[in-house]
Amino acid sequence: MKVVAITGYRPHELGIFKSDHPGIDIIKEAYERKIMEAIELGAEWFIFSGTNGCELWAGEVLLELRESYPIKIAVFPPFLQMEEKYKPFEQELFIRMQLEADFFEPLTQRPYEDPSQLRAKTAFFLDKAAGLITLYDEETGGSPRFLVEGAKRKHQMELFLITPEELRVIEEEKQWEQHWE
Repeated sequence: MKVVAITGYRPHELGIFKSDHPGIDIIKEAYERKIMEAIELGAEWFIFSGTNGCELWAGEVLLELRESYPIKIAVFPPFLQMEEKYKPFEQELFIRMQLEADFFEPLTQRPYEDPSQLRAKTAFFLDKAAGLITLYDEETGGSPRFLVEGAKRKHQMELFLITPEELRVIEEEKQWEQHWE
């Protein structure tokens, strides 16, 4: 497994509206654990679209891990100017990914026109990746649904699902650590 795609929920789907929300650190910890699992299984490239929320938070984790592990980061936005509707702190993070990723290339060389660009992104990631890391709740679906369903149909794809239960466990671990500090 050389290439792993990363996706997840957008901030509003998680009720996160500020950059200092405490849930972000828990989500980043969950992504770090799954990314480390993938690295141990031979992942070299991590690809994502740069969507605000889980993808950009995972991108931050990847940049940190790249300092210690021989991994590469590729960002493939589905269209140009995707970040224009992001909040300023999300725009900064998107630009950081654009500048610091090993590879950055929008999949279409035009601004958003229609949902076909998003379907093309899903098809691209399913074609290129042998693994998928995502925060996903089977009961609510949401934005990661299309990639998760596609990955389940692709029998050779390794799924690294972060469940709401895993987030609760990480939150409890962090509270326990703080209690004993």
